Amino acid sequence: MVYLVRQGQTNWNLLKKFNGYTDTDLNQTGIEQAKSQAENLKSVSFDACFCSPQKRARQTCEIIFKGTIVFDERLSEIKCGEFEGTEENAETMKVFWQAVTNGNKGTESFKDFTKRNCDFSNMITEEYKGKNILIVTHAANARVINYYFTGKSKEYDFSKAVAPNGGLITYEN
Repeated sequence: MVYLVRQGQTNWNLLKKFNGYTDTDLNQTGIEQAKSQAENLKSVSFDACFCSPQKRARQTCEIIFKGTIVFDERLSEIKCGEFEGTEENAETMKVFWQAVTNGNKGTESFKDFTKRNCDFSNMITEEYKGKNILIVTHAANARVINYYFTGKSKEYDFSKAVAPNGGLITYEN
C-alpha cells in the first residue's frame, strides 16, 4: 500500500501564499496534524519512507516516521519563481498556471514537474510492488501522484486539491 501524506500546515499555507521552494516551518497546527497522522499510522509497518527534502515536509515526516527516510528531490514542491511568497488568489493562480505552462517567470514547467513526479511514482510501482510505502510531500506533488495512481485520466483536474495539510491518501501498490 502507498500512504501519501501532504505536509502539515505552515503560516504561508494559512495566509494562502505560494510556497514552492521557500523553506518554511510547520506552524503549531501543522505539528498537530503530523502528530495526528503519526497516531493514525502507528500500526502500519513501512518497508520504505520517501520525503521531499524541503523543511516543512521533513518536519512532518520526522514526526510520523522514526526509521530511515530517503529524501528525494523529485518530491520537492513545484518551483513558483516570481510567485514565491505572493498571495494565492483567483487572478494570481490564473497567471501562475499560464507561467508554468512553459516555465515562464522563473517557474518550473508543469510538464517537467509532472514528469519528475511520475518518474518517482514509476520507481515506487516497479521497485516496491506489494510493499508499504510512506511518501511525504506537498500539495502539487500530491495532485500529480494522485493522477498517476488513479489512472492518468485525460479529464484530470490538476487545479483541485486532493489532500488538506496533514492529509492522507492511500493507493494499492
